[in-house]
Parts: sequence; structure tokens; C-alpha cells
Amino acid sequence: MIVRRTLDATFLNEVANDPAVRPALGGEGELDLSEAVADPANLALVCSSGGFVLTPLSSGAYEVHSLFKPGQGTAPVRAMRAAQEWVFTRTDCVSIWSKVPKSNRAAKGLALAGGLRPMFEGDLLGFGPTEMVELPIMRWAMQSESLEKHGERFHALLEKAKRKAGSSLPTHAHDPAHERAVGAALLMFEHGQPQKGAAFYNTWAGVGGYSPLSLLSMSPVVVDAGDAIVGLGVAGVEVLLCR
Repeated sequence: MIVRRTLDATFLNEVANDPAVRPALGGEGELDLSEAVADPANLALVCSSGGFVLTPLSSGAYEVHSLFKPGQGTAPVRAMRAAQEWVFTRTDCVSIWSKVPKSNRAAKGLALAGGLRPMFEGDLLGFGPTEMVELPIMRWAMQSESLEKHGERFHALLEKAKRKAGSSLPTHAHDPAHERAVGAALLMFEHGQPQKGAAFYNTWAGVGGYSPLSLLSMSPVVVDAGDAIVGLGVAGVEVLLCR
């Protein structure tokens, strides 16, 4: 599933005002999301079947609003997972929040399928009893199997370089949690978020019992990954020195 950012609300307005969608969004009359979507502080992500609008709550925290027409099968869940990867690896986002009215079972099902979990309850004007749900970045990474291939991609390049250099350091045994942490951090580096990538990985490594990495240079991006000095960025991964 591919999602892309947009500043044009035409498609999302069409979805929001669909007779099967509009009542669930509260209020009356036709909705116009143009101002919210055009605001660069917000993040509007779309795919062929709908999309999301994320608005900042505080530094690194965003509230997500989902917009999909009924009868899309598994597309909304797949789109949500793609949007989560986009937001967590390309922006400052470290947590995603959403308000889920208890009367809207479809919205709650989508939130739970996307990994968001209830935090507290309240009464939301116009919607009644509502659950506030959240997905923090670490839980997103640890539950995202798709990140493993990126961690494996990094480790495969590293092990190849170590063999070529005649390194005596041991190879890394496959560890799904480690692959997901490395994969998430790698995507952050490759999408222009090196400081976030380093901080994310070092948080995980500190808990997981792995050595931290050191961010040696920002331009170009160079890190000390323990076994090697590695260039990381939009151009990909380049092993500069093996130990």
C-alpha cells in the first residue's frame, strides 16, 4: 500500500462528504478540509481508497483523523500501517493519538487493527462517550514485521563488508526485535531524520542490551555502529570502515 502527502483537499473532501461517511464526522452541512490540508503544519496522507489528516498536539505528538468510504475491505488497515511508517520515519512524530467514539465500532476496529490502544475515556461534544487511543513509536516499531527486511538489509551489507575486510568480529544472530529496531532507525536515516534515528535506536539498544551507535557527522551523515563506520542517508548505506 502506497500513501503520499498532499496539500490538495479535493479527494479527501469527496470522501468526507460521502453520505455513508459524513454523519460519523459530527456537525452539520458540507465539510471543507481545504484549510487543514493546505496547512504545512498538518500532515494529509492519501491512497486510492481514502486517507488521513494528522494535526500536531504538541512536540512530536499528532492526532489522526481517518477518512475512508465503506466497503474497502482491508485497504484502510493496510493504508494506516503505511501511513504510520511514513509519519514515524519522515517527521518528528513519536506518538499518534485518536478519538474513537464508542458508538463508532468501525473507527474503533480500525484503530485497534492499526495498533492504537485505549489510554483513557471522556465525553466528546457531539459524539458522547469516547475512547482516547494512542500508538507510541516504540510499540509501532516492535509490532511492525515489515521493518525486519530493512534491518536485514542493513545487516547483510555490514556482514558482507566485514567478510571482505577480513574482520574477526562475530556475525549478528537473527533477532526479530533487533531487526525491527535497526530497520526503523535505518528508514529514519534514509528519510532525513538522522538525530531521531540515532535517539530511537539508542533508546531501544539501552533496554535491549545492545551497544548504542554514535552520530559522528550530520553532513554527510556518518555513524559509528560498533562493528563499522557507516554512511547513512538518502543515498543509502555505505560501509566506510570495518573493524
